[in-house]
Amino acid sequence: MTLNKTFLIACTAILLSGCNQDEPSTSSTAAEPPKTDVELLNEQEWDDNRVYVTKDNYILTKEANGTIPGIMKPCFVVNSAKEWPREDLSNADSYDLPRVDFRWNNGDFVSASASEKAIYESYDKVWSIKTDGTDLRLVTDDFSGDVRIMRRSPNNRYLAYSYASRTSGGTDKVVFDVQTQKSTLLGTDLGHSQFLWAEDSSYLYFEDRAKYWKYDLVSGKTTQMNGDFHFSEVGVIYGGKRYVVSDYGIVVFNESNNKRLYSIGLSTDEEDKLAVKNISLSYDRKYFLKSRSISPNGKYAWGESAQYRYFINLESKEVKNEKIVRSEVGDYQYFEQLGLNANYVRDGAGGVIFLKLNEDKTVPKDKWMNWPQVCSGHSATLSWLYNGFANNGAFIKEDK
Repeated sequence: MTLNKTFLIACTAILLSGCNQDEPSTSSTAAEPPKTDVELLNEQEWDDNRVYVTKDNYILTKEANGTIPGIMKPCFVVNSAKEWPREDLSNADSYDLPRVDFRWNNGDFVSASASEKAIYESYDKVWSIKTDGTDLRLVTDDFSGDVRIMRRSPNNRYLAYSYASRTSGGTDKVVFDVQTQKSTLLGTDLGHSQFLWAEDSSYLYFEDRAKYWKYDLVSGKTTQMNGDFHFSEVGVIYGGKRYVVSDYGIVVFNESNNKRLYSIGLSTDEEDKLAVKNISLSYDRKYFLKSRSISPNGKYAWGESAQYRYFINLESKEVKNEKIVRSEVGDYQYFEQLGLNANYVRDGAGGVIFLKLNEDKTVPKDKWMNWPQVCSGHSATLSWLYNGFANNGAFIKEDK
């Protein structure tokens, strides 16, 4: 599981040209074409063993920290985002593992007097990568602002996201079509943003102007939802059910008729009675989920409050919890990206923590790794898992 320079150069060629393409036929007498700038750069010996993807962008190879020595991972340096390969739905090799969308401003902070290119590189863009840390792709740079939230459709084609716009002055909510590279503006306000995709990717729920809306991708029609309709920024529609990870627990609805099927709370009945009258600071610190995730099929959910972590089986309705001890790694820590059937978890975007969970769905203290995923720019955040059923949900090819 090591990465050497020859292997990286081969991977770079695939990244740039796509995969599963026939080799062009050439005459044995044809003159050898002149070497490209990238080939010439990669013939040089670099102290950091970099491998160039384009003349301004390259990949470093770094050993992952953790309990298993010798695991090498790529770390991406992107100085010219427009030259970097974009996500391509026709490239099947990009979708043989689950993937993660994330925001990354790949350039350094600059002043207003900097060049147009330098300012562009310093702005947020949406990127994606395989869960094993390979195959970085640019998803979209078709906006100017700071990304707030993003959610990918189950068929991988559409990205719903919002950003604090530098042009409108509000929070723009957009659907981006990865296939056509077209963006559709859904709304603009100064409020909260959240999205939830239909299981078949045919429609999208979103929040705008403190109301819930349904956007039909076929007709382009937007419809306001009734007041008794609910979803949240973390949830999934699967098997005809709408799973909503709310501030204080889980609610499950029948998607076709909006009937509430059941809920799973984190607090006791007595605490809930008191909270109806007044949500105390102690109640909030114990139960308000400031971080949350859900598995692709809605079977498991996770949340973290100021004081506790919770792991919920939505089929058995069992809730496990642990009190947070800052000096110790918890049993349910690093669950930001929760894999299918909660077999794998992944946390972070700029730097990644990667874990295959124990059989009881707890963190293995003796087998973990983390690595820097990006090696340029200022910050990378807001990771969200998609293509979660690929490779049976496993985040790596376990046979390799």
